[in-house]
Amino acid sequence: MSMNGARYNQGQIILHWLIAAMIFFMLGLGLWMVGLPRESELPPGQESVRAFWFLLHKSIGITIAAFIILRVVWRLSYTAPPLPESIPGWQQRLSGRVHFLLYALMIAMPITGYLQSMYSKYDTKLWGVPLPRLAEADAVARETFTDIHQALAFLFIATLVLHVGAAIKHRLKGTEVTSRMSLWK
Repeated sequence: MSMNGARYNQGQIILHWLIAAMIFFMLGLGLWMVGLPRESELPPGQESVRAFWFLLHKSIGITIAAFIILRVVWRLSYTAPPLPESIPGWQQRLSGRVHFLLYALMIAMPITGYLQSMYSKYDTKLWGVPLPRLAEADAVARETFTDIHQALAFLFIATLVLHVGAAIKHRLKGTEVTSRMSLWK
């Protein structure tokens, strides 16, 4: 436990772990599904399952975006518990920057994914319900947002490796900082 027993509130902790699980799933799904063959790449008579996985990815992504909006509002409404004094200043500054980058990526990923989908020739659907088309299909814009979305995904993975690595390091060293976001007291 941290020196003053400060923890995030239970709602923030639950949102953190729920969003984390969904983001890990989405990153894995995204990396896997882009390798699925397109309909035009299959022999005649074979059906591609690619569309199913892309629609699922979009629906989960929009759902995560709603949770992220809630998380950002909640985070702006409540001050984070202070880091323990045992954490060196440079690590505290790095932690702040990594968390800022994580929030920026959590916001940018659904936005670029939605823009990518919006400029596609296919409708964007949320759990089967078509969403209003805000722009006409544009192959160049879709490809641009696809490239941005994919680049952000790899930056997200690298940032998550840093974040999770730091959490493991602190847990193994017995630093009390990880108890602030622990599901168990």
